[in-house]
Amino acid sequence: MPHEIDPSFLEAIAPLRGPLRLHCYRMLGSSHDSDDLVQETLLRAWRARDSLEDGALLRPWLYRIATNACLDELKRRPKRAHPADARPAADPHAPVAPASEEPEWIEPAPDVWLEGADEAGPAARYTLKESVALAFVAALSILSPVQRATLLLRDVVGLSAEETAGALGIGLSAANSALFRARRTVEEKLGGRGASAFAEAATEVDEALLARYVRAFEDADVGALVALLHDDVRTAMPPSPTWIAGRAANEAFFRARFATFRCAAQRAVRTAANGQPAFALYRRLAPGQPLTLHAIQVLTVRAGAVASIDHFMIREVFPVFGLPAELGPG
Repeated sequence: MPHEIDPSFLEAIAPLRGPLRLHCYRMLGSSHDSDDLVQETLLRAWRARDSLEDGALLRPWLYRIATNACLDELKRRPKRAHPADARPAADPHAPVAPASEEPEWIEPAPDVWLEGADEAGPAARYTLKESVALAFVAALSILSPVQRATLLLRDVVGLSAEETAGALGIGLSAANSALFRARRTVEEKLGGRGASAFAEAATEVDEALLARYVRAFEDADVGALVALLHDDVRTAMPPSPTWIAGRAANEAFFRARFATFRCAAQRAVRTAANGQPAFALYRRLAPGQPLTLHAIQVLTVRAGAVASIDHFMIREVFPVFGLPAELGPG
């Protein structure tokens, strides 16, 4: 944090730093950039501190500054999305496409970020866990920046229509129109299921199912893995644009991938991301070498089966989770 900011100011706003980081994550779809945007927000807030006439309005004032910092950042960067929203499903028999050169894919966020984060007020439509589910972050990415900001400020942060319009510097009717379009787009994206679709990713998960999943993955057991998959399962692997749709296609894909794995070549370590079960996947490249962090997998479980596997190989994200880079030789 720049030395020019008074420590007493930082102490006053400390309880909001976590929630602001989550807000920046939702706005940008990037976990590894969120801390930078919080720093920018606090610097802007310090410089504009004289504009805060009523300390009781600190929360909406900070969210206004954070939102505009994110909107400025969105003007300078490629749009992030989920591969399934950007490309057609791939042929499961084809090689995995090389990683994209631009940072264009949404990223996971660790569950530790949810600790101490305040639940929004009664005006919000989404709970804390629903608001960080990967399905929600992906849905946000298809909105325009203003629609995204309006939806987040109203339905997640719980600001009023007037506060939201003021934060974005637009009229009340324009803010209400943006909110209407954003809600409709998100619900269409989810097949009309609305907020309940995000709740599915935040419910308790069968630990026995997760244990079977880990065993199947570590043993490269295709049959055991496929038995756990939903009929319309989807597997994505950013930063590659490749994604695989459907149980049969995933079976073919994993059969080809597992055929290249040696015995005990990988290990899955439990973690948590986006309010969902997740695993840090470590892989050994050659006998005698350590197991090296290769990916973070985030699972969505629906109706007792794995409905999506998001296999993030975005190395910039690994430090955000605080995981060891290696597990040691095996």
